[in-house]
Amino acid sequence: MELFAVSQPGLEEVTRKELEDLGIEGKAVPGGVLFSGGLREIYLTNLWLRSATRVLLRLCSFRALHFAELVRKAKRCKWEKFISPNLPVKFRVTSRRSKLYHTKGIEERILRAIEERLGFEPRVARFEDEGTSIVVRVENNVFTISVNTSGAPLYKRGYRVVETEAPLRENIAAGVILMSNWRGEIPLIDPFCGSGTIPIEGALIASNTPPGKNRKFAFMEWKSFDEELWNELLEEAESKRKEINVPIMGFDIEPKAVEASLKNAEAAGVSKFVEFKNLSLPEIKMERVLIVTNPPYGVRLSERKLGEIYARFGEWVEKNFKYYSVYFLSPSRRLAERTLLNFELLTYLSNGGIRVGLYRASNFPTIMDRNYSEVQD
Repeated sequence: MELFAVSQPGLEEVTRKELEDLGIEGKAVPGGVLFSGGLREIYLTNLWLRSATRVLLRLCSFRALHFAELVRKAKRCKWEKFISPNLPVKFRVTSRRSKLYHTKGIEERILRAIEERLGFEPRVARFEDEGTSIVVRVENNVFTISVNTSGAPLYKRGYRVVETEAPLRENIAAGVILMSNWRGEIPLIDPFCGSGTIPIEGALIASNTPPGKNRKFAFMEWKSFDEELWNELLEEAESKRKEINVPIMGFDIEPKAVEASLKNAEAAGVSKFVEFKNLSLPEIKMERVLIVTNPPYGVRLSERKLGEIYARFGEWVEKNFKYYSVYFLSPSRRLAERTLLNFELLTYLSNGGIRVGLYRASNFPTIMDRNYSEVQD
């Protein structure tokens, strides 16, 4: 089966590397990673992928210029594998540079094709995370129809029981940490932790805990769902979990943010690995550290106030850590420059609809090199 791990632009190569670590060869393309596999690969990727948004199964692909042709060709797709009378369906349809561009009309014709093939009219889902999700992409008159194997987006891990304003999505937090190639070798700190996403994702990575172990997936509703195989993969994952032997810490000036972080860490099952404190850039001396953070930005604070925060952040890094590798998000290079850190722009990401740059500042060999000898006394 042809599969596609949807990834946020900027994180495709991170997702490809995750697949490689699972023993799956993939090809990174804009918006995700193409790969092949069967049920095992579908289950494995949904269970383990941290930076992906969802995993799609390519059901069929064809060219159609008219609605009658669309119905005829869509009828050939093997809908019976994924749709049953008691399972509602929902559609996500996009069309670009094609004769058939009316998305509602496309959805109605595909529903008709399904009814003609299966002998019953599928019930349309009323809720976002309900039933089977069909993704229809039309470009240059070519239809690509996929089934969303994940259901709810993969960044919905199930542990965010309390939210703060403008939380960082879990897949972005994990993606940035994975980009550093950190696996728990040195301390991890987030000085603007919000609801705790970065430290929690760090703890899941360092303990080798699969992010999808506590949630439901759309493939569990398929007639072909192999519960024995799924349980086997869960047991295998449990046997690979590790202890964490370095500090993972989060700080925030807002008491409610720290309360949210503590509750979310408890829900994620990593509360014993992470420490949260209601402090603003505290004095904390360390030899080596990885700092991953999403400093404040947005309309709530003035440019002047934000500049002061970034300047203090840069001073804090230089003052407290002999050797550091810092990854931080910022919507403005001008703000990033206020840190006075010697940074480089790695990529652009989208966080809550805001385009942000991912910056890295490091004064020792990258964690990716696995070489700390020259910075150790």
